Amino acid sequence: MNKRVRIPKMNDRVGTSGRHGVFAVVGIDKKLKTADLRLLGGTQPTDKDIPWTMLVYLDEEDANQAAARVVRESTDKI
Repeated sequence: MNKRVRIPKMNDRVGTSGRHGVFAVVGIDKKLKTADLRLLGGTQPTDKDIPWTMLVYLDEEDANQAAARVVRESTDKI
């Protein structure tokens, strides 16, 4: 089965493999499928060009994302 990758949105709270802490999405590159992240509560510079596949979402998906996921999952079985 194909694993679908959630598309990040600005200000999503995420974690990521290989880095400790909670980050906010502060930039998105849809062409490269990467995100720029800023550590919440930290003073470190922004981590740039993190692949979407490495993100772990800490917030619930919104209703639009849930609806799109249900449609994709139901049509993948046909």
